[in-house]
Amino acid sequence: MLKRTFASLKFLLAMGAVFAASTVSVAEEGARHSGPQPMQAKAAEIKEIRITSIPDSDAKKIEENCNLIADRLTKVLGIPVKFMPQQDYAACVTGMATDQLELVWYGGVTCVQAMKKMDEAKKGCTLIACRDADLKYKSYFIANKEAKIGPVKDLKELAAKAEGLNFTFGSKSSTSGHVMPRHFFQDQTGEKPEDVFKNVAYSGNHDNTLKNVAAGTAHVGAMNYKNWDNAKDDLAKAKEKCELIYTTPFYADYVWMANDRIGAENIKKIKDFFLGLDSKNPEDQKILAAWGIKDGKYVECEKSMWDGIKKILEAGVDVG
Repeated sequence: MLKRTFASLKFLLAMGAVFAASTVSVAEEGARHSGPQPMQAKAAEIKEIRITSIPDSDAKKIEENCNLIADRLTKVLGIPVKFMPQQDYAACVTGMATDQLELVWYGGVTCVQAMKKMDEAKKGCTLIACRDADLKYKSYFIANKEAKIGPVKDLKELAAKAEGLNFTFGSKSSTSGHVMPRHFFQDQTGEKPEDVFKNVAYSGNHDNTLKNVAAGTAHVGAMNYKNWDNAKDDLAKAKEKCELIYTTPFYADYVWMANDRIGAENIKKIKDFFLGLDSKNPEDQKILAAWGIKDGKYVECEKSMWDGIKKILEAGVDVG
């Protein structure tokens, strides 16, 4: 009897060891398939959220616009949301990946760059919202009137008129001022702008592009359509010396991105805030107008919507 009891105990211990080993094996296998998971902080651990936007020619306006959102989000989240000015596009990208920024207004190129940096750092990010117009963004090709180029049906026609002319993009990292105009030009002509125009330069931003074309420093330039449409004061005077000669096809551009470290609860509140902005509410309308939304609204978006820009960047375009 004692022998049988001892044998049964040995059998149960052996089976227990087998079960434990198989459980560990399953857990390890699951970990291998799931891969590294982005870290998300608990809402209670986040004491401050830092917000910024990629730089533009009017730094004061960017600060004012970001502070409008920061003030509202401070009330929504119950924690301070502070504007952090950034020197250039690259600082906005690295700031997200190094946890120096939690909420950033990116252009199409910087959005893709930031997603890549976050993936490389094994961190997570969420696209919060974009303006409805950002999913159908476009660039303008403009020309100095004295160059007598006139409207063109496509960029192949522009290339045929480009001999001896100087061309300017905006910033190398600009989606609407460089990357997409370059893409459409090369796609339609089969040639690089550098092989067609006498000289190709970079003005640094959209407003400078307009000024340079108006001054004749560049005969032709590519720029953000909003900067052209909304030109005021000195820029409006510069616009009088230029003409719009070509409008590109649509592409996805600007978007708000959040660092997942702020937690799912805060991300949901931020997303609900943007999607809930209503032009009928005077306080909301002030924010919408500041961010260039007249008759539209903020809408949901997916990372896949920026796959087109991702492919262009992977092809090796120089963004500085």
